[in-house]
Formats: sequence, structure tokens, C-alpha cells
Amino acid sequence: MNSSGGVPLLNLFLCAARCLTLGAGLFLFSAPLALAQSLSINPANFRGMPCQQLWYVEQEVLAEGRVCLKTVRAQRAFSRAERCISSSESILPEKARDYLGELRNVAKDKRCPEF
Repeated sequence: MNSSGGVPLLNLFLCAARCLTLGAGLFLFSAPLALAQSLSINPANFRGMPCQQLWYVEQEVLAEGRVCLKTVRAQRAFSRAERCISSSESILPEKARDYLGELRNVAKDKRCPEF
């Protein structure tokens, strides 16, 4: 150790790197579980849902996937969701993106104003 405290600083850096790696691993493990829950509505049931409910399901999938919600209404509805990490839906698993695609197609067919 030198007089500037180089070794403790290195140890702090290594610990932080390990903690970030562990945190990222936990996110990667827990995110699919949260998304699976929000994908529980069978897409075959979308046509029977009102526009308001379709909007809510869409925003729920985005929030649980940690995509940043764009509207104040959505941010308020999901204010207790985990902090978002990206404004891009590309962070979502393919299954979630496909699910949202089906939901949005139904919403457009129904001419829902939110879509």
C-alpha cells in the first residue's frame, strides 16, 4: 500500500465491479419472471377487452420490462414499478415484443385512441 491509499481504492473498485455484475445477473434472472406475469392474458382474449384495458396491459408489459414509459398517465399508473433502464423496447425479450405486437394490432383494429 502506498501513502495515497492505492490498494484500498483498488479493492473498492473490484468490490463495486463484483456488485454490479451480481446486480445485473439478478436483474436478468428476475426480469423474465416479472414479464411472464404480465404476459398472462391470452392474446386470443384481446378482442374482447376494452381499449382502456388494452392500454393498461401494454403499459404493464413495458413497465415490468423496465422500458421507460412515455406519458405522464402511464408514469403515474406505474409509479411503483422498478426504475426504467431504457426507452427502447429492444431490451424486451422477443416473446414480449411479439405479445405487444399482437395487442397493438387488436387495439388498432378496434380504433383505440391510445394506440
